[in-house]
Amino acid sequence: MVPSANPDLWSDLSGFGSPAGRSDACSALLKVNADMFVAAPTRDRESIETFETLVLGLLPKADPATLLALARILAPCPDTPVAVLDYLARHSPDLRAVVVRHAAGRPPGLGTKPLATPEGRLALASGPGLDAAAIPPLLALRETAVEDALAANPALPPDTAAFADLLRRAGRRPALASLLLTRADLPTSALAALYLAADAERREVIRDRVAHALAHRRATVAFTLTGEDRADLLAASLKGDDRRLEHLLTTLFGFPASTEWRLLEIGRHRLLALALKALGVAQKDAVRIFLTLHPALCYPLSAIRGLIREMRDVPAPVALALVESILDTRTFSGDVLA
Repeated sequence: MVPSANPDLWSDLSGFGSPAGRSDACSALLKVNADMFVAAPTRDRESIETFETLVLGLLPKADPATLLALARILAPCPDTPVAVLDYLARHSPDLRAVVVRHAAGRPPGLGTKPLATPEGRLALASGPGLDAAAIPPLLALRETAVEDALAANPALPPDTAAFADLLRRAGRRPALASLLLTRADLPTSALAALYLAADAERREVIRDRVAHALAHRRATVAFTLTGEDRADLLAASLKGDDRRLEHLLTTLFGFPASTEWRLLEIGRHRLLALALKALGVAQKDAVRIFLTLHPALCYPLSAIRGLIREMRDVPAPVALALVESILDTRTFSGDVLA
């Protein structure tokens, strides 16, 4: 990389106004450095890092007007350190709006350096000016911290392929699911997919949302199990054969053979209750399944009570829509959930 015209530009100014800690001196120093940084014909790694260190050290002392001016100066510049933009955006909603608006017009490509380090990737994932082109390489490494940052970042819209990928990963990681549930912009389909990670109050809200969405359908799906179907389900549970039971459920629903139920996995027991309710299994038969498939389903007593309550509180059409959303299959529900 071609070195900048003056690699010591910002370090030479680092002592300006700092002993007195005066607000006007701090403001002047920040604006001068910002203007020089943006105007520099080239900016090498050393000068960018020096600028980042200086600015981050002074930003806590800056007044709101100075922060606003800095955001307007620095956000359009492609070499502005992500940590600086992140600090500005987190300071207030007004500053965040300025950073997002101006950063959207930055030339594409922040370079590969931020993607090369854990710190850089985390900064990219949590930054307000989230670059759509950077999301796939961020997700490719499957870093927990980066996934969490993307899940909590309102700059990642819920109607994107990247968000759908996070939803699928949340099925394997309850902590990520819980984090996604803190967002206020989730559509009904996303809420339904996260149903198992929600608390009792949120589950009730999700069920109401799903029921409202299904109310516009012209027809509902109902299953009619034969005596042999019921006997097979009971036999599999009596043997404690969860894989056989899952295979039977997949067949009865007509789901793809690759469907992963993972019914006995901690946090997913309610899925069994929802599936049985959707299929129209009688409560007495469902209780026998809960009692025999695995002790974790019926001990302590509150566990089986919770499963019975799930069957009692959830209408069959809603249960079916929830099952499909949780399993990420749309055999019957289609795109009715929005």
